[in-house]
Amino acid sequence: MKIEREKVMNLLKPAMNAIILIAVGTAMFRLGIAYQTHESKEATKVENPYAHAYSPEEISIAVNESNELIMIERETGEYIVYSDQIGQTIFGMYANRIHQEATNAGK
Repeated sequence: MKIEREKVMNLLKPAMNAIILIAVGTAMFRLGIAYQTHESKEATKVENPYAHAYSPEEISIAVNESNELIMIERETGEYIVYSDQIGQTIFGMYANRIHQEATNAGK
């Protein structure tokens, strides 16, 4: 039984078409995933808690037993904890401002 070249080509042609179709589909699917991942990384916005200057009406300021400064948003209850050195410096500036206002009000 002799297998003819024409018969083999007729059998391989649909198989090769299916392989090419699957390869192209897989490549497009992976390209779509890569694009979506790239877009989501660009769209991710890192919120900087230091970008907004708070007014005394918006926050409460406290110092805990470790001398860390805690700024609490009155509206949401969210808070930011600063290290002890920063807490002491900011609290000193805040206390100095209140002292100056009280001294100027007494004059």
